[in-house]
Amino acid sequence: MRIFVRRGQQSFGPYTVQTAAKYLAAGTLFPQDLARDETLANSPWIPLRALLAKSGGTPTVSLAGFVSRTAANLKSFDLRLIVPWQEIISLRWIQDRRLIYLAAIGLGPVFVLAITGGLSLTYWAIAFYFSSLWALFFYYLFKTPQVQIGLCFACFFITGIFSIAVLLLLQRLPPWSWLYSLACAQSLAPRAVGMLAGVALHEELCKAAVILWLVRRPGSILMPQTVVFYGMISGLGFGIYEGVNYQQTINRQQGVDTAYFLNVARLTSLPFLHATWTGIASYFIAFASLVPKKRFGLWVIAILSPAILHGIYNICGWNILGLAVGLLSVVLLMSYLSNCHAFQQHLKA
Repeated sequence: MRIFVRRGQQSFGPYTVQTAAKYLAAGTLFPQDLARDETLANSPWIPLRALLAKSGGTPTVSLAGFVSRTAANLKSFDLRLIVPWQEIISLRWIQDRRLIYLAAIGLGPVFVLAITGGLSLTYWAIAFYFSSLWALFFYYLFKTPQVQIGLCFACFFITGIFSIAVLLLLQRLPPWSWLYSLACAQSLAPRAVGMLAGVALHEELCKAAVILWLVRRPGSILMPQTVVFYGMISGLGFGIYEGVNYQQTINRQQGVDTAYFLNVARLTSLPFLHATWTGIASYFIAFASLVPKKRFGLWVIAILSPAILHGIYNICGWNILGLAVGLLSVVLLMSYLSNCHAFQQHLKA
């Protein structure tokens, strides 16, 4: 038997069965290397271990041999590399950012459960954890040289605290309270009116209010891409409040399985959708600040576009139609960003 061995683009051999087995035992050849017997016509390429087994070139290992080999292997290892105690206590690993990122993301929920006492606080802490992941993801994808970390925190917390407080007040005052109550109607027509005018419109106004303040700051001229990023952070600020509120109220009234899936969605996809809709609103708000003579029309588009998408999503619910609306929202946002320069030239023409 003449054994040829192939590893990637490299070929080795020919070897006898004994030589190939010796190289395999020494670690020069590997069991997963492909091999074939050149003395046989049309011999297929198969793993080397399989070819040697067919030819009797792979000796069987007894239990005693396995134990002695294992003991010899373990004895040959440097214990300082297996248990790197000196490396651990030196604290040099703190300088490795990869470790910090891995620990923060992988152990975040465990850390929250370990330090939070009350159930309500745990809900908020877990929501902040997921919002932080989304914020980092948005920062990686959409950040611009104008982005300031302080303004990111301002957009997040102003929306989650002050804008939410205004929204809750509006929902108790007529005629908004009446529109809001229609969202729970059994008939489609009044429920659609309630979802669009009583829920989606108010919520999009709530999130966009922070962006309207942001672009009107004295001495501040922001690129549309920057404003979109801040808008997405504002959407996260709203999403964390809504998610925790639903988890502590409506979701608890459901069965175990339904509540579980609802809670997962409230921490993942739904904050993302709120961020996307606010990003769309922020796109037009940004251009309203850059082209003031067009600002009134752009403001209307900025609020109505995401409100319509939001309202239709609420009407459709969590099904294929709802998924289609969510996907359309993402496609619209990315299309707007792709055509940013063309839209600016159009407005100035």
